[in-house]
Amino acid sequence: MKSIRFRRSSSRLALPAVLGAALLSLGLASPASAANPDPIPSSFSFSDCPPLPDGASPDYSQCWVGVVTSGTFKVGSFDQKIEEPIRITWANTFNPTTFETKTVFGAINAPKMLVQPGLFGDPLLSAVYAKVEYAGVFEMPVSSSFEINIGLKVRLINPFLGSNCTVGTNSNPIRVALTTGTTSPPAPNTPITGEGLSIARPDSTPPVLQAKHVGNSFAVPGAKGCLFGGGVADWLVNQVGGFPSAAGKNTMIQNEYLVSKNYSQL
Repeated sequence: MKSIRFRRSSSRLALPAVLGAALLSLGLASPASAANPDPIPSSFSFSDCPPLPDGASPDYSQCWVGVVTSGTFKVGSFDQKIEEPIRITWANTFNPTTFETKTVFGAINAPKMLVQPGLFGDPLLSAVYAKVEYAGVFEMPVSSSFEINIGLKVRLINPFLGSNCTVGTNSNPIRVALTTGTTSPPAPNTPITGEGLSIARPDSTPPVLQAKHVGNSFAVPGAKGCLFGGGVADWLVNQVGGFPSAAGKNTMIQNEYLVSKNYSQL
């Protein structure tokens, strides 16, 4: 995306076509070059594209939709496989008057996932569901490894815990640094490597891209608001869940497909 030329004569050219051509010219766009093991989603929803900032051009601003199809989300003692799609939407915008670029977050749509075997070891009476939510941080540094820094919180859902029990908060989020390159985590974690951006389906409109993001250098704060928002059970969740969890003990792996459209095409 760094090499886009902002010429009025090409203002209607979609970014995916430019990106696809660039990847092909570099020999990085083979459908087999990144091995996402999952089927490509049948459709991608652009319903969560954020409004453009004042002055941003719809011709030069893109809405991105990433669908995480599988992976791992390990925080503390909770080691959860991602088995249902998670959709993340954001925008890269450009103001042709000020030449200002921005990354604007849209939304995370994640299912609630059953945490096994349940808070007290009894999934029938005390099953706990975890739902990943956005917590106010979204950055995309200019990088060849397609880095994403995102703030998350994990809402724990259980009648006993109430509806406000979260690991991480908006003021103290789980700050995850994701890369398609290789991580450099503190011990006991060891480096893991993702998969760079490539084309999974060049014949679709827009083209479908694929990547594998990884991160295992982040820390996880303690639980807050457990037991009807009062925090009475924070200690219990922290004890069972292994929170706070220091950097080097947590991991996120995401197999994903991505598409984008110019706002003028939405």
